[in-house]
Amino acid sequence: MQPSNALQTITEKPLFDPTYLNIEYLFDKIANSIGPIFNIITDPKTWSIIGLISTLVSMVALSVIIYSLVRLYEIQIFDAEEIDHEIKHALAREKERERELNPRWKYILTLVESPNESDWRVAILESDTLLEEALKEKGLEGNTMAELLEEAKSNGYQSIQSAWDAHLTRNKIAHEGQNFPLSQVETRRIIKLYQNVFEDLKLI
Repeated sequence: MQPSNALQTITEKPLFDPTYLNIEYLFDKIANSIGPIFNIITDPKTWSIIGLISTLVSMVALSVIIYSLVRLYEIQIFDAEEIDHEIKHALAREKERERELNPRWKYILTLVESPNESDWRVAILESDTLLEEALKEKGLEGNTMAELLEEAKSNGYQSIQSAWDAHLTRNKIAHEGQNFPLSQVETRRIIKLYQNVFEDLKLI
């Protein structure tokens, strides 16, 4: 029976006895632990150091921002100058090309862009005449355009087929007159054929 009484005594003892808890000691320990941290936080020197570091970081960040803005502005200025330079260079090349452009060819191109169908016909006829003169200036022999084109073919000119196609249209215009239908689109195609020959002949 004694072991049973001992077990009963042990089980009846509470696991936690608040009479043994020293609240004052516990708060004292917490205060001792937090105290140094609180002292550091409330120390004016700490805030002076934090303020100094914040100032330095802000100054560095501000310097980086100012430098970035200045560089961005310089890049924009440089890009604008480059674009302006390229535009001026392109315009100068275009003006130079226009000065060097064969005046008769320039006149033909003007006729092509005319709203009048009669001007389109003149543009093709004038192109064929210009081609004939250019072939003769190259020293090719022939009494007709057909003979000149055959001579040009035998001399290795690569665009003779374009010349033949354009010349056939010219003949239809010359023989049929107003009965031969002609659109501006077709005129541009024929003039492009002449252009191929003129470029091959170094005329334009």
